[in-house]
Amino acid sequence: MQGFIEDQQAILRVENGLIDPYFTHVRKALEKGFDNAPVFGGNPLGKQAATSWASKAGQFGASGNPGGPVPQASTASEQLKALQGRAGDKPLNHLRSRVQAGAELQQLADGGGGKLVVTLELLQNADGTLRDAKLVSVSGIPAYDAFVLNAVPSAIAKLPPPRGGARGVKPEGIHTLWAVEGRVVYFRKAKDLKARGGLYLAAAFAAGVMAGRFEETTGEVEVIDFTNPRFVCQPKLLRVY
Repeated sequence: MQGFIEDQQAILRVENGLIDPYFTHVRKALEKGFDNAPVFGGNPLGKQAATSWASKAGQFGASGNPGGPVPQASTASEQLKALQGRAGDKPLNHLRSRVQAGAELQQLADGGGGKLVVTLELLQNADGTLRDAKLVSVSGIPAYDAFVLNAVPSAIAKLPPPRGGARGVKPEGIHTLWAVEGRVVYFRKAKDLKARGGLYLAAAFAAGVMAGRFEETTGEVEVIDFTNPRFVCQPKLLRVY
């Protein structure tokens, strides 16, 4: 019973923000430590996304929408459909198809919903130095599990110590639980594709713009490059004991 109560308190500390900003620094350090992850051998996500893309591409060629007939799942699409019903404006159906197509492409290029997940437990001393790191649950892909675990010590070592009296930091140390989600993504900055042929780059630009990956402040466009997948890992804090 005591363990259950401690677990619930650890969850509530995170959900209610009753922790020090130090833990945001830990998350960012872990995220940086997971940079440049390889697309792991034996990982089913790459094959899954490629199969999904082939299917979506065929539907897009047939109907102008990678989902086939206009689906009802997208919130933006539903709003346009409602507007069409009120206004009786047939061209809105095409616009709604384009909105849904962009949403489908963005989901696919962001990994198609497939993820590898591990649960990581960290034990740190009160000064933030790492005492122990272990995986409470694994992803089923040993190479990914090992990558996550091996990246932790150097990531934590770069952190400054928490301030005195920081919430979530006890005299006996720091005990946290994290989920680390990994997925294959196909977005690249357009400037990184300069070596590609003009036709390929034009198609990538069109798909990237339709998928809504344009940064107004910098003018940069993220384009979809299905020939060059990347693996992205994102840590999420679950519990602070």
